[in-house]
Amino acid sequence: MSATIFAGTAALAALMVALVSWRQARLAAARAAALADALAVALEGALDAELQQAELREVIGRLRNRLDRLVLKQGRMEQPGEAQAYQAAIDLTREGANDDVLMNTCGLTRGEARLIRNLYQSHAH
Repeated sequence: MSATIFAGTAALAALMVALVSWRQARLAAARAAALADALAVALEGALDAELQQAELREVIGRLRNRLDRLVLKQGRMEQPGEAQAYQAAIDLTREGANDDVLMNTCGLTRGEARLIRNLYQSHAH
């Protein structure tokens, strides 16, 4: 009988060990599932951030292109005024104006005034 009690006790102990192992496996599986969910959320957030960065790069590229076009347009708009100033300086040089007159009247630098005078003074009068 003691062998039967011992066998029953051993079977009960084995069953308890199996139950504890099964419960630990369930807890581990639940932790793994929670980690998988957290990882999925993190990956989704990373993908969203990457997508947002790509969209921002595209927007920045479009803004740079627009800025370049505006700078070119502004340069073209300013050019006629500069061309008019140079033409006025040429006309004044042909009439005998000196560097100071060209600088004050046409807004030229001293170097620009000298260049125009050197190029066009020989045609004066």
